[in-house]
Amino acid sequence: MKRLLLISLIICTFNNNVNGQGRPVDDYSGLTFGAEWSYVGTVHGNMRYNYFDPDGYRVNRREVMNGYWSNAEAFLHIGYNFNKHWNLSMYAGVTGIADLHNAVPISLRATYLFGKDALSDRWLAFVDIGTGVSIKSEPQEIWTGKLGGGYRLSLSRDTKLDLIAAIRLTCTHPQIIDGNDIITLEWTNRNTAWVESFSLGMSLTF
Repeated sequence: MKRLLLISLIICTFNNNVNGQGRPVDDYSGLTFGAEWSYVGTVHGNMRYNYFDPDGYRVNRREVMNGYWSNAEAFLHIGYNFNKHWNLSMYAGVTGIADLHNAVPISLRATYLFGKDALSDRWLAFVDIGTGVSIKSEPQEIWTGKLGGGYRLSLSRDTKLDLIAAIRLTCTHPQIIDGNDIITLEWTNRNTAWVESFSLGMSLTF
């Protein structure tokens, strides 16, 4: 946290646009880019498996994930401000999904910024939908969605720090383990999990 704030202060110090000299007060940058870091807490999940065990029997079972799991996620993002209120960005990075596996998600996020002054601190809300791939011995596709909001701190004309919170729903495909045996995809008919999480983080945008 201290390192991130120090980097932000250095950027503000050397940013030629901090004072906005020679630019109208209502100006704003079209292209945006930056990085985001978040803590992820998983609170619930439902899993369904259908596979053939090592003895050749078909197994169909359901499991409920009851507990609490802590993960982290980090993203790079690039986007465009269509006006003072709307931004559309692409996010790519790495995240953890409970104790199942890590994943590399890619998503599109639409953000609405409240208030009339693009150079002032203001509230925001966003929706994020994407796909990606799981990180495991046999990778599979994932789907993820977020709904969130937060508060934007205007560090300078072109440098913003967002404090954000969101709820996340992820559809993934866990590795099936039957006793001491790992079931490969060749013997798997279904391995689907819906995982519910929340996230708290910050995003630095230029």
